[in-house]
Amino acid sequence: MPFAAFNRASRILITLGLGTALSATAFAQKAVTVAGWGGDSQDAVVKGLLGAAKPMGIELREDRHGGFAGLKANVTSGKTTWDLVDMGFSRCEQAAAGGLLEKLDYKVIDAKRIDPAYVRPSYVGVFSFSYGIAYDARKFASAAPANWKDFWDVKKFPGKRAMFNQGPYVLEAALMADGVAPADVYRLLATPAGVDRAFRKLAEIKPHVSVWWSSSGQAMQLIRDGEVDMIMLANGRAGALVDDGAKIGFSFDQALLEIECLMVPKGAPNAASAMRLIDAALEPQAQARMATMIEYGPVNLKAYDSGAIPAQRAAKLPTAPQNLGKQLMTSPEWYSSPQGIAAMEQLARFIQK
Repeated sequence: MPFAAFNRASRILITLGLGTALSATAFAQKAVTVAGWGGDSQDAVVKGLLGAAKPMGIELREDRHGGFAGLKANVTSGKTTWDLVDMGFSRCEQAAAGGLLEKLDYKVIDAKRIDPAYVRPSYVGVFSFSYGIAYDARKFASAAPANWKDFWDVKKFPGKRAMFNQGPYVLEAALMADGVAPADVYRLLATPAGVDRAFRKLAEIKPHVSVWWSSSGQAMQLIRDGEVDMIMLANGRAGALVDDGAKIGFSFDQALLEIECLMVPKGAPNAASAMRLIDAALEPQAQARMATMIEYGPVNLKAYDSGAIPAQRAAKLPTAPQNLGKQLMTSPEWYSSPQGIAAMEQLARFIQK
């Protein structure tokens, strides 16, 4: 082959190879791995909030993170494999403070559609949920536990209890059970005396906590199968059980209102596509779509005006006016503070004793 012809052929092959490489890169950028809690919650995130992925040409892959420890392990492994992670605000702030997250691109993500309190440099709120008391409605048909004082009252409301073993919400519940007004909870938890008070109260109920659950699926099974009579549980999980025919009640009174965030782990391989998906998740249609799948409340309140959320459904959501005022908004700043981190470490030791 003449040199000129060979040279032209080489350029063509190189161009084709480059094109193939670019195509592979473009495809990789459109394959986003979402790590969530699993079960009904993850289905609602993937099919509801992120339901626009396919029309956007983005392939979704799923994994489970197992909580904050799982996120930390994935990032510190040296090869991050997740692009989007959803967790409660308290853990999101802890992840941000620990340098585990990418900064969000608010040129791509239109955060003006939601309350500024839900917008942080490295994470953004996408829906709300509440951790309150779920109980066996058959056993407590005549008088049901309504608040944390009732949860602690084993004489008036006898039976087995279950609580969350990863830390969030437990100390707040203990203080409210001890008579602390919701508005004063985090002021007290910021002091050694307040933390000590919470643990003293927690020691009272510990003999009656038959299970410290570690996953939402486990928690749902415990109350559905009657292994416990009341449990600290997210309202959406309780709602899913009711939808399946379980006789479960739920109380928003003194529930811990949490905002769930989406965040992009440090070193995420497909961060650009993840940013686009976060923006799509804040659309009213996506917010409403999720709220019809699971009883978690929209952060974009225009979702309530979309006509897609029936009034009966809206009344069961944490951000509904009749529910919002009964709850305590969690403080991500406390959880990421030295006092909060130390208290969670102390709680882990307390559970193991």
